[in-house]
Amino acid sequence: MHKFRLSLCALLATASVHAATSGTPPLPHGWQALAAPTVSGNFQREGQRDVAVLAKNGATYGLLVIAAGNGAVSVVKTFGDIQANPPQWSLVRPGSYQPVCHHGGACAPVEIHTDAISLCFGEASCQIVYFNGKAFSALAITD
Repeated sequence: MHKFRLSLCALLATASVHAATSGTPPLPHGWQALAAPTVSGNFQREGQRDVAVLAKNGATYGLLVIAAGNGAVSVVKTFGDIQANPPQWSLVRPGSYQPVCHHGGACAPVEIHTDAISLCFGEASCQIVYFNGKAFSALAITD
């Protein structure tokens, strides 16, 4: 299910790349793209190939999406200490996905209509970061 997972430990072993030298549009103040492969997909709408990048701002790491149409950059997910459970990420295709239910009951599957991003932290947890038509959301799929 999680083809092409990328270990952030390997990514952090390389130097950070300034946005101007990596071809990435200017990122929000304080954010620097990591020297890492990107994940591309139709995250916000079909036919518009957005690009997701991993970036760092001080001690905070984040998943940022660069919109295909206007190049606007959104910080869609942030996370802190990554040494114990470095994130891995991959492209997820549209489909129906079963969330983790924390209240013990049954949860209905969530239909994702655009490409999305699987973001896992070691063996600790996985989530799908997807665009719900208005904003990016995260769906916990393992706990």
